[in-house]
Amino acid sequence: MSEDKTINEAVVKSEKKRNTILTILSFIFIIGGGIWILSLIFDFHRYETTNNAQVESYINSVTARATGHVASIHFDANQFVHKGDTLVVLDDEEYRIKVKQAEADLAVAEGNLHSLEQSIVTATANQAASKDNLEGDKASLDKAEKDYQRFKNMIADSAVTRNQYDQVVSKLQSTKAYLDAGQKQLLASVSTTKQSYTNLEAAKATVARKKADLENALLQLSYTRIIAMADGYVGERTISIGELINANQVVATQVLNQKVWVTANFKETQIGKIKPGQEVTITVDALDDKEFKGKVVGFSPATGAKFSMVEPDNSTGNFVKITQRIPVKIDFEASAKELESVKPGMSVTVEIKK
Repeated sequence: MSEDKTINEAVVKSEKKRNTILTILSFIFIIGGGIWILSLIFDFHRYETTNNAQVESYINSVTARATGHVASIHFDANQFVHKGDTLVVLDDEEYRIKVKQAEADLAVAEGNLHSLEQSIVTATANQAASKDNLEGDKASLDKAEKDYQRFKNMIADSAVTRNQYDQVVSKLQSTKAYLDAGQKQLLASVSTTKQSYTNLEAAKATVARKKADLENALLQLSYTRIIAMADGYVGERTISIGELINANQVVATQVLNQKVWVTANFKETQIGKIKPGQEVTITVDALDDKEFKGKVVGFSPATGAKFSMVEPDNSTGNFVKITQRIPVKIDFEASAKELESVKPGMSVTVEIKK
């Protein structure tokens, strides 16, 4: 009996000790929970927080501007490239042939232009000669008319023979005919000269068009070298040697090395307490919750739903009120070197101090 009593006393003491420990732990958990709840309430009064936020950056799609087979590739996935670096070279044989054709067409057009310029020189000279001949014919006609008047008076007095008089009349008529022909020739020369000038303008326009064709052919040839338009990192490489690339096809995606920022999607009920210029604490999940400082820059002009491909239609009768979110742009205050490890697309938590 004494042994049983001893055992019972030991069990009772053990239970009392365990109950005491459990009571103490309960008090600790209750106090800790209260402190945690109070801290949350205190923080909520001091901060507006969201974890619906991502790091953003400018992303450029490098597209082909010409069609052709890939001759060589000068970049690897995730490689940093500088503005002007050649990324892809297309087979340019077809484009070089078009350049030669354009050069030949331009040479023909310039030859025609030079020929017309020479024809204008000839037509101008002919016009001047016709004008001079016409002046001579006018002088001859004036002399023939005077001779005719003189011989007409002399024939009346029988001072000259009929044969001499007929020769003078014939001379007068032939001189008039030469003068009429000279006038017509001068008109023809003037018309030819005008037509030559008109043809010259058309030839100049043709030369200008052929020069434009040559410039376009050279431009198309330059498109066979696809270059980076800015500094940045190239993403995945999805093309290979010999592949046919079409115009406007994306050959690479480049994350521009300019700046990164955060787009935080706050609930519409939080926006009223956020103002541009407020201080922000940015916690990056991927970097072991490393913190950066930032500032609010601005707000989206509409909620995210308004910019979605399929906007919700609340007029169907199945309306459920859902708190909307408005994107807020936040700039990092850290230097570019400090942000080297921060990549676009990383999830972050944002706390904005009220």
